[in-house]
Amino acid sequence: MAHTGDGAEGERVGDPVLIAAGAADLVIEGVGTALRRAGALLGRSDLAALARDGREELRQRGSLALRRHAPTSESHMELLARRAASRASGRDDV
Repeated sequence: MAHTGDGAEGERVGDPVLIAAGAADLVIEGVGTALRRAGALLGRSDLAALARDGREELRQRGSLALRRHAPTSESHMELLARRAASRASGRDDV
């Protein structure tokens, strides 16, 4: 169903979905941790770089959360390879 675009799959989950899933995973992990991080980050002056880093972290969290929780279907090529292997093994037995 949900593919993360690791290379073999043709479908890709869009960035908004990954960001939303990452944000949800971050909330589930604990609001306290996020508040401690925010307090430590208030003194930083590189807010643009910080925002880019945060966005990338949320994308990565989203990707991991979808891999962990979303059911994925078998790759089309993998399915074809399994069918071909089962046919070949059936011919060898006959």
